Amino acid sequence: MKIFFFILFSVLFLGCSDSKHDDTELKISYALPEGRTCQTYLADHFLVTLYDSEQRKVVEKKIMCDDKDSDGLTLLVSKDSYYVSVVLLSDDNMWQSYGATKVEVDKDTEVTVNMETYLGGMIFIWNSSDCSKYNLSMMSLDLFSEDEPVKAVIWGEETELRNFAIPCKAAQFEIINIPAEPLYTAKINGYRTNSFSGESRISYEIPEFVSGHGQNKNINIDSYKQILVSDMKVSWEFDSKSIDSCETAGISKVVASLVSDEFTVSAEQECDNKFSDFYLYDITEHEYTLYLYGISESDETLFESSLEIGMIEAGSIGKNRLENKILLKEK
Repeated sequence: MKIFFFILFSVLFLGCSDSKHDDTELKISYALPEGRTCQTYLADHFLVTLYDSEQRKVVEKKIMCDDKDSDGLTLLVSKDSYYVSVVLLSDDNMWQSYGATKVEVDKDTEVTVNMETYLGGMIFIWNSSDCSKYNLSMMSLDLFSEDEPVKAVIWGEETELRNFAIPCKAAQFEIINIPAEPLYTAKINGYRTNSFSGESRISYEIPEFVSGHGQNKNINIDSYKQILVSDMKVSWEFDSKSIDSCETAGISKVVASLVSDEFTVSAEQECDNKFSDFYLYDITEHEYTLYLYGISESDETLFESSLEIGMIEAGSIGKNRLENKILLKEK
């Protein structure tokens, strides 16, 4: 098996630290099948990509097939887990061969990537600005073929693509080297927290499609977007002007609850004399009543108010959230 080596010296600043004493060398080589060369594939260049443990792309290097001066690719990197992807491409960027591997780097490390025939793949793409616009932290992917979850090699390990977590800020997710012919369906849900707690805020359902035949199919999921919930900002103050502080009222915390026959969203905060707003997230479609409680240090409810909200429909999230104000009354 003929080994292709390429050299690059670079320093990657990963994480928050400026220190270099933890950096170490990662040498990457890759091998085409025995007897094959770039000329065999009528290829033009290799594309070497390195991802860190947070799935961030930290290096992408294009190396021409006729580069005679390089004999290895050496990177100076921080100690971490990395995923290495190598693609052999023609001059029109068509994929000719592919290989990938995962490597732990806690000392000087060498790794060889075995190149193989590339079957096909898909890249799900979304706008990174949607993460802040819609308060999304994590995406969950389900990929099915013939009603069964698809298995693919993700970050070096065979993985069942069901409830697969992807950071929203990644803005894309690649599924590499899977058969092109089966029909696939995909569903992506967006959540506000990394733990997938609460309701799914946004859903993208992609109907049956095929992956790229020997290439990657780009799938912009934005056109499939459906907003499933709403958010609400609740401002408040005491009903009586004679009560000018939490101490005067004798309460230590305030609780806001949005209640329907089937669903409740609540938030609690210390009474801090700033009348800080409440933010209620992931509200599903129902008719609601808003309750506000003022509670003493001994957990006695001294103040209580309610406000009929009525039907809340999905769609008002992020910067387009609903807003209501309620006065807190003494019982």
